[in-house]
Amino acid sequence: MRIVISNFLFWLFLFSTVPPAFSQDNGANPAEQNNTGPAKQSKTLKNLQEAQKLYNEAMEDSRLGRQRPAKKKLKKSLRLLSVIMAERGLIESLKPDFDDMAEKIHDIETGLSTEAPTALLEVSDEEILNTAPMHPVAADDRKKYAIKIDPENQLTQRYLAFYAKGPRRNLVMAALERSGRYRGMISRALAENSLPKELFYLVMVESEYKVKGHSRAGAAGLWQFMPATARKLGLKVNYWIDERLDPEKSTQAAIKYLKELYELFDDWHLALAAYNRGEHGIGKDLQFAKAVEFGQLSSRDVLPQETEHFVPKFMACVLLGESPQAYDFRPNYEEPESYDKVVMPRALDLKIAAQCAGTSEETIQRLNPAVRAWCTPINYPDFELKIPAGTKDKFLEELAKVKDWNPSRGFVRHKVVKGEILGKIARKYATTVEIVMKDNKLSSPKRLKPGQVLMIRPGKAYFSK
Repeated sequence: MRIVISNFLFWLFLFSTVPPAFSQDNGANPAEQNNTGPAKQSKTLKNLQEAQKLYNEAMEDSRLGRQRPAKKKLKKSLRLLSVIMAERGLIESLKPDFDDMAEKIHDIETGLSTEAPTALLEVSDEEILNTAPMHPVAADDRKKYAIKIDPENQLTQRYLAFYAKGPRRNLVMAALERSGRYRGMISRALAENSLPKELFYLVMVESEYKVKGHSRAGAAGLWQFMPATARKLGLKVNYWIDERLDPEKSTQAAIKYLKELYELFDDWHLALAAYNRGEHGIGKDLQFAKAVEFGQLSSRDVLPQETEHFVPKFMACVLLGESPQAYDFRPNYEEPESYDKVVMPRALDLKIAAQCAGTSEETIQRLNPAVRAWCTPINYPDFELKIPAGTKDKFLEELAKVKDWNPSRGFVRHKVVKGEILGKIARKYATTVEIVMKDNKLSSPKRLKPGQVLMIRPGKAYFSK
């Protein structure tokens, strides 16, 4: 999905211990702070570049286990960013990015994030530059595409060569095979909305057709939406459900968004670039470079590398996906899984759902990847639960016999030992700090005493160990 302008915005807020007088350290007086001329803008960009440099160095130090210098560089980076945000009035406008990051951290800490990582088809700058271009085999077919596919584009040829002959070849084959699961559904939806059929391969670029794929920035699902963008498009993303992981609903949301982007830019290459970078980012890039098309943005060196490569990569995936045998791929496409749908008037335990349908709980979870908890979502009276095809009548018959749709698994007693923290205890019982605090009327997660007894309701994962 789109690039989050600052991957480290969450940490900016988390470690925001910048002294009030810090802005004075830059030698800026009130008159200078109000200056929005070229000199001030140049200083802002220099500070931003320095902040990014320090952050990247901190990440590398952290990766190598050098935590002390990593923290020092991170704090310096955050101080620079805090000044920029305050001076440029960005605090309010960057709140959605902060919310996305905070939610991702929360999911990781509470064990809610179970998606498989994507980006296996990402190629480093060094890898792509060291790959000799490969001219498309089906170059004469370019007229059949509604979105311009440029076989002469050097980056497209390099991606084509890397995917067809390079070390990711097996991963490309796996992605092509997975695509069979969703081709019919997505292609029908695109056709019904009069959108180019080639957009089916946008999913290959975004998630490699992994319904539970997620990015490091927090984007998720086939179409890789960030939480804020998903909600804006009408998808529910909360503790109980994440409709970014619902193939059908996320596809409808993607279609809505792609329509908006095309109506805004009147060009599919710019719309695709905006899908990656965000419409506001591409709009500013066009204005800054005085460009009218994606090729000009690329040649004038104003795009982040990921966005500059995004459209060429998409074109390479279209060429591969439409003519796999021309590149010696013979994928055995997966078939879509059929299912019945049952409207749930209230929350139902997935274990009970599986028993009523005569199947396993794992099957119910696979058919309903958007469900994040042990049960169907609350306050969602029209939620459609998917069950194996042909089991609807039996399911309804058995469900009518069930009195308690969410029987309690009960509480367990936990005696706190010296050195234990609430986060570790919550993880042990597959629950959250918030729930343990609420059940035990704790005002602070730090107020634990050795010997103290906590009453804990274990989460579903605890009982499956």
